[in-house]
Amino acid sequence: MRLTVLASLGLAAFSFAQDPTAGAFRAKSAFLEFLAAEQARGGNWVAQWHPATITPSAIYGTGLPIADWRENSLAEARRHALAALETHRGLLGLGTSEFREIIGSRLGRTWSFTFDQYFRGLQVIEGRADVRIHMKGVVSMLGSRAFPVPADFDVTPQIGEQVATAIAWQRAGTPTGAPQPVRNQVTRLVIWGDIEAQDLADVYLAWEVPISNVDRDGTGTIGRHYVDAKTGRYLYFGNDKHECGFVSCSNADHGADRVEAANAAPRETLLPVPTTVTVMAWTRTGIDAFAAVVNTPLRGVVVNVPGVGTRTTDQNGEISIDINTPVTISLTALDGTHHAPMIGANGPNASVTVQPGVNATLQLLTAAATANEAAHTSTSYWVDLSNQWARGILDMSIPSNLSALNTISNITPTVNITSTCNAYYTGNTINFYQAGGGCANTAFSTVIAHEWGHGLDERFGGISNTNADGVSEGWGDIIGMYQVDSPMLGSGFQNAGVALRRGDNTFVYPYSSTSPHAAGQVWMGFAWRLRENLRATYGTAQAIAITEDIVLTSIVADATTRIDAVREVFIADDDDGNLFNGVPNYAELSAAAITKGIPYPEIQPAWISHTALGNTGNRLVPRKVSAFATPTVSGTINAVRLHYNDGSGAQVRNMKPNGFANGFEAMLPGIVSGSVSYHLEADHSSNTTVRLPASGEYNYVVSTASTGTFTPFFSENFDVSATGWTTGRLSTSGTIDWARGVPAGRSGTVSGVAWSDPSSANSSGSVYGTDLGTGFNNGRYPNNISYYLRSPVLNCSGRTGVTLRFRRWLTVEEGIYDQAQIYCNGILVWENPANGNLVDTSWQNIEVALPMADNNSAVTIEWRLTTDGSLNLGGWQIDDVQVGERFVPPLAAELRMTPEQQSSGGNIAIAVKTAGPFTLFALAIGTSNGPTLIAGVPPVLVGGNYFVLSDITNATGNYASSFGAPNIASTVGLTWFSQVVTFDATYSSIVTSNQWLNLFTQTP
Repeated sequence: MRLTVLASLGLAAFSFAQDPTAGAFRAKSAFLEFLAAEQARGGNWVAQWHPATITPSAIYGTGLPIADWRENSLAEARRHALAALETHRGLLGLGTSEFREIIGSRLGRTWSFTFDQYFRGLQVIEGRADVRIHMKGVVSMLGSRAFPVPADFDVTPQIGEQVATAIAWQRAGTPTGAPQPVRNQVTRLVIWGDIEAQDLADVYLAWEVPISNVDRDGTGTIGRHYVDAKTGRYLYFGNDKHECGFVSCSNADHGADRVEAANAAPRETLLPVPTTVTVMAWTRTGIDAFAAVVNTPLRGVVVNVPGVGTRTTDQNGEISIDINTPVTISLTALDGTHHAPMIGANGPNASVTVQPGVNATLQLLTAAATANEAAHTSTSYWVDLSNQWARGILDMSIPSNLSALNTISNITPTVNITSTCNAYYTGNTINFYQAGGGCANTAFSTVIAHEWGHGLDERFGGISNTNADGVSEGWGDIIGMYQVDSPMLGSGFQNAGVALRRGDNTFVYPYSSTSPHAAGQVWMGFAWRLRENLRATYGTAQAIAITEDIVLTSIVADATTRIDAVREVFIADDDDGNLFNGVPNYAELSAAAITKGIPYPEIQPAWISHTALGNTGNRLVPRKVSAFATPTVSGTINAVRLHYNDGSGAQVRNMKPNGFANGFEAMLPGIVSGSVSYHLEADHSSNTTVRLPASGEYNYVVSTASTGTFTPFFSENFDVSATGWTTGRLSTSGTIDWARGVPAGRSGTVSGVAWSDPSSANSSGSVYGTDLGTGFNNGRYPNNISYYLRSPVLNCSGRTGVTLRFRRWLTVEEGIYDQAQIYCNGILVWENPANGNLVDTSWQNIEVALPMADNNSAVTIEWRLTTDGSLNLGGWQIDDVQVGERFVPPLAAELRMTPEQQSSGGNIAIAVKTAGPFTLFALAIGTSNGPTLIAGVPPVLVGGNYFVLSDITNATGNYASSFGAPNIASTVGLTWFSQVVTFDATYSSIVTSNQWLNLFTQTP
């Protein structure tokens, strides 16, 4: 240490032009001038000179009062610290270098600032400057260890990075091959001088090569190798492996000084002293990309303290260590409680020597931190904030939640990717781009939270992010907006104060586009509108609490569509398991859903349950519709109705109590062939009508039996062309991959389900299918799409028993998730089973009756595929399509007792048809469907209490009569089953007719 007070120093004979010592001598000359001025006004100062730089590492004395001290604040102190550096640049020997703040903190009643030295953008290793501003407005100390870098210092390397790395590895030794505790460190170009030199040190353009080369047992080196970038000469090794904190440590990796200390005479052992170290970081804590960096305590940062071990900063950015000797703590890459070590250029590089019992600050960056530098601290800050925020909302006592958050706590951030205008998440990593192309550095606030939100979404079932719904994009936006309580997502992404997306947008369902971000704005807009609605009702604090509770927790439900996502929020808000009676915040929730046009669980004073009727091969048999209509909380059901169309136009029947609590029933007509559509309505005493299904119709097909001769009148094998065949999409987005061609035979296993496509057509040439697997295609149908292959219009006039035949190779997930269907004129005639994956392994012969095509001049057939967000298999492969007439033998006898449902006293018309004229028949009517077995007679589908009427058909084989529906209590409300037993046309066999059902009611 050299303390100097000088009255005069003759320096006039020295030339300072390009001499590297010139800056140092200038500093001494400037100090003489400074001292003379201060002594003239009654002050006095001493200087502590650093031998390696010949600069005053500390000048302190009577203090320099600040004339325009405005307030006691860090910002005000920083203003004057920066001014002091400029005013006393010559005194401190700063030359043309740049100094970037790395520490700005409180030291007792003094504000302490430390600045790192840079020259032409390169860090000057160990070069620094310091200023202390007392809280009363006085410069109490200033100094520097600034290397005197000549103004014309050449920063162009002659030795490449790879060569320098090889030279460094020669010193580091053979790579151990073991996993390294320090990974992804970046070799960089710097300016290096020996700060420990006892005389003015030369400075070098150098490659700083960080190498971690420890073995599995922990032996080996970790540190920074400095190689001359002009000559390739090895300059210095900076040890970053601080494993022994006591004098007896003799590990060879720590050098001779430690060995000598171990052999020295024992010294008195000092008791450890509790000492606090605060990690401060210049961080972009504001929500805008152009917000100023703020020096803030950095929470959740892992700090390696030599001789002590790792410590993690608390919410105040502090660690507490017990030490009895000075220790130097360094940070070169941010590692956090809630993120893996940061990856990316321009990472912080800071160190502080901590004296026992003297609280210290480890300062990352300066107020002049570049966007790339601040990307590190900002990402660590916002990732930690996001994780802690989510942990405060999601129940961490639930193992799955704990596991999810623990997994995402290992997320790997990469910053400063050498591209622009983007950020992305993948595989528990978040990745951010440099500024450029009109965009800011994307490592800031809500963009970080957004990408992190994708990770949280993935933890709960995976990411659903189709162009049609964009649910995960919505989630990312919500997590960003909710944390900062602002509708602005990505504020400053391109222009300061301008959001990339906004929660108060005007997009309404089913808005979508070619990007999931567009569709996601409907979902995130709902979430923001909900918070605003609640804010108007309860105030901000409660609005935040409620939305965090009911929106964020709904992420565990893994909704794949916007409608599902909104519903899950209603479920999260529900208080009794009954959504129909509303939820505590129904007014605010429903208003948000209505604003965004998203269907939501509306309050229903009543509900209807019914099992839809499926297709049937029973011709001319009425069908019973049974349902339950129940008030949700109060009131009564005043009426239930069955609306139907059997091909003769829309009709309505009242449904009647069926003897079960809240049970109702009604009859649908029996038809020979075709389709029937229907829906149910219930009137509640609150003047509300409930419909089932909420929209559309139930429908079923009455098919003819697949017997007799098939005669085709249309065929297509797709080998030459496919004239008139079209493909299209029913969903708002998605890629249509229906194509005609030769299938490529793709195969695979998805989530344990093995599938394969054919490698050739059924007959020859081409097929029509979804994703034939040619080129780079994988053969699998896309997620979240509904699309079709449609036939040309077919004229079936005069045709009966119209039937579709084709060859099928289909692999599709079970119908509760993905639906493979066939429609004829918009009527569903076939679909894959609801449970169990349908996986063809060869070409299948398929035949489907199309009764709605009989005598129809305009018929189209449609093969449709509707998929969800996961598990996509091979889909449809279709070949050798034929449409023809299937000869269907007439019924042996026909029975009609119409209408199927009739009130007491109403007319019932009986019609019987036999195969021959003047044929005897018996009409059995009973209270159950039997069967009744009689020797020599086919089973009679009548049983229970029954009676038999008999008569004879006329010369045309027909019989007609009528009777009034009975008003007898024992007959009313019962379903009656009827069937005719008669003879065939030759009287050689006993035959039965179709079964018939009637419901007699007390009122219409």
